[in-house]
Amino acid sequence: MHFFIQKELFNLLPDLTIGVVIATGLDNTRPSDEIDRLLEQAVETLKKNFVGEKAQDHPRIKPWRNAFSKLGISGSKFPSSIESMAKRILKGDPFPRINPLVDLYNSISLKYLVPMGGHDLDTLQGNIYLRFAEGWEPFIPMGGGETITVPKGELVYRDDAEVLTRNWVWRQCEKDKATEKTKNIFIPIDVLGDVGKERAVEIINELSEWIPKYLGGTIFSAILNRETVSLDLPL
Repeated sequence: MHFFIQKELFNLLPDLTIGVVIATGLDNTRPSDEIDRLLEQAVETLKKNFVGEKAQDHPRIKPWRNAFSKLGISGSKFPSSIESMAKRILKGDPFPRINPLVDLYNSISLKYLVPMGGHDLDTLQGNIYLRFAEGWEPFIPMGGGETITVPKGELVYRDDAEVLTRNWVWRQCEKDKATEKTKNIFIPIDVLGDVGKERAVEIINELSEWIPKYLGGTIFSAILNRETVSLDLPL
């Protein structure tokens, strides 16, 4: 299995950095008080230290609105996942607990205000891509619903069969969501700006420490950018 980023993306976003963490041999079946505390702490810290009144105006979230504009994506209609998470917390809505793995990477996503999701590798077909849709790819939203064909030119994560996330980091599909049965996970870390590589390394280091500590397994990681656009996954 390989991961490929379409080179043309870097013509629009030359400073984009994509960190990758692959975790294999996980045990995601047991609740973890430690992970619960990490997520609770991340939520409370965001409430206490958030800069600005609106989520989209925060200096770490606003660049996603700018990047979406360059890609022809409406940031108000299709907000990045980290903007949606921040809005939920600032409104005072309860933050969902999903399962230990998801709660763990959500806590790190909130800590760094970087979009992050996980894709169950055992559900994927062929290779993984971050690329502009070709116009044939189906998408079934998480939670179920009508299958749609993604418009040509939309930036997506996909495998060889279907779209995994629409509008880059807006919404994930149903088939590859992390569940209690997930043993092998692909976690992309999408970072914008000239501090991208530094922040990606920090996040990779935390995931590489915390996932084995709480869920077991083995970690592989890498960083991709305009100079390195593909990766052989160790599976």
